[in-house]
Amino acid sequence: MKPRMALLLCVLAAASPRWARAQTAAGTEPFDFLLLDAGARAVALGGAYTALATDANALLYNPAGLGMVKSNEVTFMHNQYVEGLTQEYAGFSSLQGFGANFNYLNFGSLTRTTYSQQNGTDGTFSIGDMAVSAGYGRALGSLSLGVGVKYIRESLDNVTASGYAADVGALYSVEALHGLTLGASALNIGPEVKFLNNKEKLPLNFRGGAAYSFSALKSRTVLAADVSKTRMDKFRMGTGVEISMANIFALRGGFTTRNDAGIGITGGVGVTWRSLGLDYAFVPFGDLGFSHRVSLTCRWGS
Repeated sequence: MKPRMALLLCVLAAASPRWARAQTAAGTEPFDFLLLDAGARAVALGGAYTALATDANALLYNPAGLGMVKSNEVTFMHNQYVEGLTQEYAGFSSLQGFGANFNYLNFGSLTRTTYSQQNGTDGTFSIGDMAVSAGYGRALGSLSLGVGVKYIRESLDNVTASGYAADVGALYSVEALHGLTLGASALNIGPEVKFLNNKEKLPLNFRGGAAYSFSALKSRTVLAADVSKTRMDKFRMGTGVEISMANIFALRGGFTTRNDAGIGITGGVGVTWRSLGLDYAFVPFGDLGFSHRVSLTCRWGS
């Protein structure tokens, strides 16, 4: 295997540990890119976003968050991995409870190698993953419920597989303790997808989380924790803390056990000015380098 290809596979394996083990056996599960975090704020908080996703990122973590959005919102994110691997993401949420997103992962141009041409003289090929989602959430007092549907497609050179999946979630604001929110979701629920001659299962993902927000020393602090479980992986966790000053500048840090290539630390910053927000997050991947995410968000009609 060419060094560049091996490196790219390691990067995706680090983002999705289950894929790393599955690649050693026949019939690996497709669409593991659905487990990648998106949105610089969520990434900086170690992916602990199940109870915080009351924004344009709700469909990625918990569709119930669409029922608790505070304004119309659209966000765009670029994720720069190493060796040309990139992720593009866009999300939308409305005060009426509707939301949508677009998620695309691109491996760039890869050198084709075969048994007879191991030096890569047979041209190049590409790998791409895409998901388009739509959903609705509604608040019923302190409880919000949500549902989403998505179309997913994965292409490897001239081989393509596609399918559909559903997401469900719940979000509860604890009235007895102001600032505490609990969330739970089940993502990527759907039938098997045919890839070549094999039928593959979707990466079913269960998430649970809690977030607590409070004010101290003229700043707002958010503490968040998540636990997740995919079909063939062990339990994974993420934690994060955010400190916001004057509702303008935010400092974030987190930790996740999903990053098998690095030590699990995440971090980032955010700046909000009127209706615009700019967020940045970084994730170390050990010898593979750093991943950098930048999100631009616009809000209106709050």
